[in-house]
Amino acid sequence: MEAPSGASSRNESDTYEKWLVRILLTLAFGLAFGIEGMTLIRSYLFYGEESDTVQTTETPEPTLEDGGALVPSVAPEVRAHRLRVQADDETWTFTFTVRPDTALARRTTLRFDRLTATDGSALTTAPSHTWTPSDTASFEASWSLPVGQRPDALTVTATAQVAPDSTVSATRTMDVGHVPVRMQ
Repeated sequence: MEAPSGASSRNESDTYEKWLVRILLTLAFGLAFGIEGMTLIRSYLFYGEESDTVQTTETPEPTLEDGGALVPSVAPEVRAHRLRVQADDETWTFTFTVRPDTALARRTTLRFDRLTATDGSALTTAPSHTWTPSDTASFEASWSLPVGQRPDALTVTATAQVAPDSTVSATRTMDVGHVPVRMQ
């Protein structure tokens, strides 16, 4: 038996409409997912540049740690080494060694302006050392702390000669991280 011609054209029309709806839905969802995907990829690719900008405006508190540069803007090669507290019943002494990685290119002076202990007391003795361009000597800075106290913050000033009659200077305050205590 043969199907009426109206039923055949209706089936063809329904099939055509179903495919048209499928294609339009695919395009609509594909376009939406494509836009969202490109936004995600862009934010991922350009995240590093935005992050650098944020980091330069909001710097975290620097921490004094073994191997860290003391004043990187003026003397990036001068680093702290062997941070420790020597302790006995009567005195606690915070000591650390400072030395340049290599011979410095210009005359550089470091002055340790202020050390604050965990109880808030400030030690303002200002040990300092000057390196000439050929000097790579180590320098040891030390402070006597109140018994039972640890170092909390250190303020350092670096001065470097940039020309025969010109110098540049920068001051940096750093939190002192965990320093091991050695009992004598």
